[in-house]
Amino acid sequence: MKRGNGALLLLGLAHSLNHSLFLVLPPLLDDISRDLGASFQTIGAVSTVAFFLYGLGALIGGPLSDRIGHVRVASVSIGLAGAATAIFLLPGGLNSFTAGLWVVALAASLYHPTANTLIAKLFPENTARSMGIHGASGSVGQMFTPVIAYFIGVTFHWRYAFVFFGAVSVATSLLMQRIPSAHEPHRAERTPLIEVLRIPGFWILILYNIIIGLFQRGVELFFPTFLVLERGFTGQLAAFYASALLFFGAPGQLFGGWAADRYTPRRFLVVSSAGMVASMLSLLLFPSTFGVVGFLLIYGVFFFGHQPTMTTLLSSITPSALMGMAYGVMFFFAFGLGSVSTTIAGYLADNFSLEAVFWIMALFALVTFGISLVITRVIGDKKGPGEG
Repeated sequence: MKRGNGALLLLGLAHSLNHSLFLVLPPLLDDISRDLGASFQTIGAVSTVAFFLYGLGALIGGPLSDRIGHVRVASVSIGLAGAATAIFLLPGGLNSFTAGLWVVALAASLYHPTANTLIAKLFPENTARSMGIHGASGSVGQMFTPVIAYFIGVTFHWRYAFVFFGAVSVATSLLMQRIPSAHEPHRAERTPLIEVLRIPGFWILILYNIIIGLFQRGVELFFPTFLVLERGFTGQLAAFYASALLFFGAPGQLFGGWAADRYTPRRFLVVSSAGMVASMLSLLLFPSTFGVVGFLLIYGVFFFGHQPTMTTLLSSITPSALMGMAYGVMFFFAFGLGSVSTTIAGYLADNFSLEAVFWIMALFALVTFGISLVITRVIGDKKGPGEG
């Protein structure tokens, strides 16, 4: 296996675990809320801070990886995040849960800009396809998380579900350190933030990512609970559907990477954004298994398909020397500022209904579609990182 391909597969495993540490919460949200005596709004507020930290750390992760090495930073991030799940075993109820989630988020935050920068530099000719493979391999691992987490949570305790994925993360971190580094930097570089903010077309991509962050966080956190409380599904079936959503994300990532390379990223972004709107309408307008299955198929393909498209768009307008910082800034806006949606969704769930939550998420999806149309006019069909 070629060195670059081996790094890509390894990063896919790490990518899966990076998200799995957060995917434990949604299928066990109702149990955790009752066990801690906390409302959905409270859990949503805790999650908002966690995702803000998850985005904030990306501002450090990108430049740090440019200076000391992409693989080194990625492995340390996964290892520390996994070790931090031990905090969930401490007594203290909501306090230990809050501390655990926040420390996990801060440690895990270094990963995404590091991995995206590495992939963009290793695969400049087929960036979108490589981003898609990285995302798909991550989705394949993630799709088992809700079911495994639910099983561990109901059989033993929700705390052990977090610790299980934490232990696997630590083992993966050790494995990463044994593999030779792929494309480490030759010299330390300083990347002024102001230079990144001046990149033509950068801010329209940031705006898109803020809204998509608002959309994703609310859907991801409350989807299983929505199925139980609003559609009458059992907890086991809701966990299965949460896993199925990630299952369809794998072909979605591959399709998105292929389509972005074949038809240009900016054009496929419009298609994927329209697909997100259609997926929400399927879930909300057809309150049956048919509507849920339609949502799984459409959302899985088009939401996850937009991810390699967006990361490739950013690489196409960003000079190589600024890429680590650029991905860090993008990730901060998507996960950091977008994280406020979990508090909004929690408030709506407690004071209105989860149905209202998902109508607001549908509105966010519609806004991203409108922004994608603007992106097609602002950003041209450039090829390769650093051009233009």
